[in-house]
Amino acid sequence: MTVEEARRLFPRGLAQPEGGFRFGADALLLACFAAPSPGRRVLDLGTGCGPAGLGLLLARNDDASAVLGLDKDPDMAAAATANSQLLGLSDRFTALCRDVREIRDAPQVPAQGFDLVLANPPYRDPSSGRRAATPGRDAARFETDGGLPAFAAATAYALTTGGLLALVHLAERLAHVATALAAAGLEIKRLLPVAPRREAQARQMLVLARRNGRPGLRLDAPLVLYEGTGQATRLTAEALRFCPFLACNAGQ
Repeated sequence: MTVEEARRLFPRGLAQPEGGFRFGADALLLACFAAPSPGRRVLDLGTGCGPAGLGLLLARNDDASAVLGLDKDPDMAAAATANSQLLGLSDRFTALCRDVREIRDAPQVPAQGFDLVLANPPYRDPSSGRRAATPGRDAARFETDGGLPAFAAATAYALTTGGLLALVHLAERLAHVATALAAAGLEIKRLLPVAPRREAQARQMLVLARRNGRPGLRLDAPLVLYEGTGQATRLTAEALRFCPFLACNAGQ
């Protein structure tokens, strides 16, 4: 497959470790949510196989942005590296095997060395929900290793003053997210709820927070993903405008 073909098909064709966590639409939404934000030095925490960081580079389509992806799973970091090569982005995307709790020990991550941080952390409280079948998938879904507070602390360490965090999380855990970010000196500036359908409650949210930011929140109208019923179900025009990468889904 050529680089041009790989970019046209993205995110189809990305390498993903067998038995590991499979990325979903949330990573693609995060990439497109963060892409318009200022900041060319980007840190992707919990990068997995790289869909958010690589998606951001493709969405920006510039030569100035560079992404460093961190993941504690060596197989995920290796897959992210392979995917950056597939997409012809290895000069601007680097993956590092590192737990976010050990970020201060990574010479590649200097204090206040980044303008923008992406984070797609484990969503769920370990005491709730059915656990995943494999350790890798379980760790990617449940807050078993420090959880959001660890991601927030890593973000506060890595971001410049005034730098931005773009985060995707469960809408039902808004209070938990707000508390964890505030404790790390990250002020929420924008909140975009994501709902599966127009009449449904938001299930996810995209959050933009600023390090040492002033109070003041922009609450957007929900982004609605689907319309129609049964076999006529399809992505909404607004969802595809917001994130063209979603067109990889069947039926589009």
